[in-house]
Amino acid sequence: MKAADRPALLDFLRSELAQLGAMSVALSGSLARGDFRTTSDGTITSDLDLIPLVVRATDVPAARRQITPVLQAVTDRFAIDATAAITLLDAYQRVPCAAYVTSMTGEAFLTDPLHVGPAAPPMAQDPDERLPWLIQPITYYLAKACHEDPVTNLTKARSAALHLTSHLGLDNPDALRDLPHTVREVYERYDVTLLPSSAAYLNAPTSPGRFQAVRDLVFMENQGIPFPDSALTAPRRHQPIQEAS
Repeated sequence: MKAADRPALLDFLRSELAQLGAMSVALSGSLARGDFRTTSDGTITSDLDLIPLVVRATDVPAARRQITPVLQAVTDRFAIDATAAITLLDAYQRVPCAAYVTSMTGEAFLTDPLHVGPAAPPMAQDPDERLPWLIQPITYYLAKACHEDPVTNLTKARSAALHLTSHLGLDNPDALRDLPHTVREVYERYDVTLLPSSAAYLNAPTSPGRFQAVRDLVFMENQGIPFPDSALTAPRRHQPIQEAS
């Protein structure tokens, strides 16, 4: 999929999602922010990230059945990896500083029968309350880099660290060279209470199985339901839909 195809992708999603009923779905991640990765010929290499919101945990199985074919249709039609993180509405409303929420634009909701509306702009949120949520994606991607695709995930961790240092007004060229040290320095200096996922990574960054433990905590913090219930992905090359990892 080329960058020029993004409007057609969003139109297709709005059409497909409008038929799903009582589930609001927002676009998140780099395709929402507009800073998605591309190759030299303009082909998008970032994933499509959807956040379907449901009211109750008992709504999750039906949401998975409905979202799965939409993800596969997007992948088959636009040749882009499509993912979704099904989220409880009250969890979404409790975490306005989470990265997946702050990346949403004012028109993030592709369908909104639950009348959720846009999240508060990041600048309207308490700066101190944002710090644990700015740290969360750094430790998440550091943990993931030890599990798979270190180049991509370290790049994402550094990008998240830039958001953190920019938020704090720090100008330290060494901040991105040792990200665990930078995170420790920030939370000690600013007396940050880390989210459980960040604490789990920093307490044992090289422990076997660390990524799965951090990932599972992140999904409970962000989505309010366990990873296996929330996460869906439809990879390219017409592979069968499977759980995200």
